[in-house]
Amino acid sequence: MRIALAKPDWGITGGFELVIPHLVDALESEGHEVHRLEVPGPSPERVLRGTAVPDDIWEAAPEFFGYLSVRDRFAALPVPEADLVLTTQPGSTAIRHPRKLAVFYHHHRVAYDLAEIYVHHALPGHETHLHGAQLIRQVEEPDFDSVGAFLTPSDTVRDRLRRFNSVSDDRLLPYQAAPAFVAPEPGSRTEHVLCVSRHEYTKRTELFVAAAYLGFGLPAVQVGEGGRYPAVREWAARLAAAEAPEEEPWWEPRPWYPDLADVPTTLIDFRGRVGDGELTDLYDRAAVVVAPAYDEDYGLTLLEAMSFGKPVIVCRDGGGLTEMVEDGVTGLIVDPTPRAIAEGVNSLVEWPERLAEMGAAARAASLDYTWERAARQLLAGVETVMGGTR
Repeated sequence: MRIALAKPDWGITGGFELVIPHLVDALESEGHEVHRLEVPGPSPERVLRGTAVPDDIWEAAPEFFGYLSVRDRFAALPVPEADLVLTTQPGSTAIRHPRKLAVFYHHHRVAYDLAEIYVHHALPGHETHLHGAQLIRQVEEPDFDSVGAFLTPSDTVRDRLRRFNSVSDDRLLPYQAAPAFVAPEPGSRTEHVLCVSRHEYTKRTELFVAAAYLGFGLPAVQVGEGGRYPAVREWAARLAAAEAPEEEPWWEPRPWYPDLADVPTTLIDFRGRVGDGELTDLYDRAAVVVAPAYDEDYGLTLLEAMSFGKPVIVCRDGGGLTEMVEDGVTGLIVDPTPRAIAEGVNSLVEWPERLAEMGAAARAASLDYTWERAARQLLAGVETVMGGTR
């Protein structure tokens, strides 16, 4: 078959960009011909449906206009002859074709499950945000109705599709990607506590910083960059100097700082972006890995950590992350507070036998997530859509 793969081009290499080659390989290995359909993610110009939007109006509702510009370009995109279209990230479900299979990890979340949080914390354009979010849902309703099946990574994502789009269970199928790399053997060292995460809105890396401030009994190391990276470092420097409160809100907008603040490594060692070799070494030397994000869809870095035989700590409101951790067996599920995270880390670091047992269980659980299994799930989705009448 000829399969078109539709994806917005955001100009970055994130988790989903690492999944795409595996989707293509799985399809081509079955003899399918795959070709890419892309539109630029950032709007090349402030035009929506043929109308130029004045800058002041666009800036009053940036999420609304920016996202609809992506969605509408997919809706207008000519589709070469194809038997099936595989849609991926938000906006691509608008593409016009009678047979669509969505590899669906999340909505444009600030218009769906994060809309109320966006307004509550006064993020840019919050005054008009709820109205814009409602309009986006209305515009996208026929897009979701036209998808034959959704390949989803977690109950968290499936519940969102049921809640917002009334998607029936027969259209909700599993697709669980494997981590970018798997340790050939578990790591035996326990030298630091590690967090691997972008510094973005829902990642709450400040929780990890504040927990490190309370004390882990081991050095704290954080890997990752992102839009909030300079602000998180600035806040960490203030915290180290006792200028910031322990329980500062994690959701509030943060100012942009032109320079990266100096943070004493006695509080936390910010590594920023690292190569695969350095990341592998950091996983290998970690005692515990902390993932403090809010209501995640899935957790590839969690699986990487578990493959090294490392217990993981996630928060109760972590969504898909909590589905990947068996509390007290492969890791801990704790309250989303610095104190609960610090206490969880210390309960493992101070009990080496428990740390080792949970690490072994974490590695065993991680080995269930393979690209071979993901390929079978993808092909089952293709068969479902091609065998149906939608």
